[in-house]
Amino acid sequence: MLNFFNLIITDIKISLRKKNESIISILFFIFSILILPLIFQGDKDILKRFLIGIIWFLTLLTIIFSIEKLFENDYEDGTLDQIYISGIPLETIFLSKSLSVWIITCLPIIILTPLLILLFDLQAEKIINIVISLLIGTPILCMIGAVTSALVLGFNKGTSIISLITLPLYIPVLIFGIEASNSEIIFNQISQEFKILIGYLLIVVAISPWIGGLALRLKYR
Repeated sequence: MLNFFNLIITDIKISLRKKNESIISILFFIFSILILPLIFQGDKDILKRFLIGIIWFLTLLTIIFSIEKLFENDYEDGTLDQIYISGIPLETIFLSKSLSVWIITCLPIIILTPLLILLFDLQAEKIINIVISLLIGTPILCMIGAVTSALVLGFNKGTSIISLITLPLYIPVLIFGIEASNSEIIFNQISQEFKILIGYLLIVVAISPWIGGLALRLKYR
């Protein structure tokens, strides 16, 4: 357990040293939200109608950009080899990398989203739903992205094919994430969309470390 947390702390420290990569992802998200009034020419009604879907789509793009070479960079500079030789299970390495990406990329997005949404005069209750749905949905997106990154490294070919195969796994998260954000207030009653999203999260948390670990193990055969 100690190794798991040490890996997360190390990844966060490395990310803070390489500020450009982390900041660019967050800035992409912020500026994309801020230019929406220009794209919709100030039409607040249309903007409010599509805002939640746009936020989820931009969140997905930001995660994909951040996680694309999650394991490849560590493999190329020898970091992954050193961790593997130390005896830490590949499943633990996969889970720690997924969580560190979530902390570095998704947590700032979740914190900034309510502040950005306030610019568009959405109801406070709707903002709460969006934040909670992002808290549940973004770990799923990170783990699916991490599995894709591990498969690309493990097979060392067919990058486009592997990405296309895993792409449909993102779609249910977007659909139910958007529906959950638009559903009834979560404090009154947990909607069906939130239940499905939570169920999907539990399945991904249970399965993805084993798939990711298996994919990474292919590289060391």
